[in-house]
Amino acid sequence: MASNNGVTLQIQGVEDLKRALGELTSQLRKKVLLSALRQAARVVSADAKANAPTLQTPAPYRTKGLVRKRISVRTSKDARKAGDVGVFVNVRPAAGAKYKRVGGVRTFVKASQRGAQSPNDPFYWRFLEFGTRKMRARPFLRPAADKLPEALAVFEAAVIPAIEKFNNRRGSP
Repeated sequence: MASNNGVTLQIQGVEDLKRALGELTSQLRKKVLLSALRQAARVVSADAKANAPTLQTPAPYRTKGLVRKRISVRTSKDARKAGDVGVFVNVRPAAGAKYKRVGGVRTFVKASQRGAQSPNDPFYWRFLEFGTRKMRARPFLRPAADKLPEALAVFEAAVIPAIEKFNNRRGSP
């Protein structure tokens, strides 16, 4: 049981889930978990998109609804490096500059879309989420975390049948 800020979450059946996952090969285990985690994270992502503030008046270098469009479910590189599987919901930044190596020389391919004057960069999502000295916070990601119990139910509903499917396939001749 975990408790944080008045929210209590109790998870049952973890040992059975661990046992069933242990019966899968490493590659299938990662595939099953990643798929189920993405489905669960979409619950949080949808709530964050619904609550994300949008630009009401035209402003230079801003695109209406950009923060909302850029909220996404992404795979965790840190978890992958540790040999685990993980996803997170955040606002995807604009693309950076592209380079490629040609004969050991780094060659410029495409300019960055990042920067304060780029209409494609939602860097200001932090100001919306946490506020500034001159602007009150309008959080949309933190309240979306309240959907974690629903996301856990979606995860369970997705992972258990997938594990059973792979285990039954392996057990049949």
